[in-house]
Amino acid sequence: MDRRRIRVLLVEDEEIHRVVARVVLRAAGVEVEEAENGAEAVRHVRERVTGGGGAYDLILTDKQMPVMDGLESGRADVRACMQATRQIRAMGVVTPIVAVSSDSLPSDVQAFIAAGANDFAPKPLTKEKLGHILAKFGLA
Repeated sequence: MDRRRIRVLLVEDEEIHRVVARVVLRAAGVEVEEAENGAEAVRHVRERVTGGGGAYDLILTDKQMPVMDGLESGRADVRACMQATRQIRAMGVVTPIVAVSSDSLPSDVQAFIAAGANDFAPKPLTKEKLGHILAKFGLA
């Protein structure tokens, strides 16, 4: 059976979390591109949209990360991620966006969903969690 390869953008500022997620994603046969912050994520998505590379099938993003218009710490991390999500949505991108974070305060999760994300999953990303996410968005 010829299966289309799933393309995922992984947005994570912490190296150890990128390594864990990368291993899980690659073990599932997923093609992974990585961004270390919101500004890089927006750039990656914009390049795909304007360059004809085709949309990502899924974006997995840490809910807290630095760098989006110079924001660097605390609550600014959450705002930076939400700002990146809004910018991606403003490009007309409908790719599912899932926040993956160890900080799962209901108010933060709801704010992220309100910014345009589709779902939330607690860290760490595991084979089972990835399977659930892929199934939820028809990618399994």
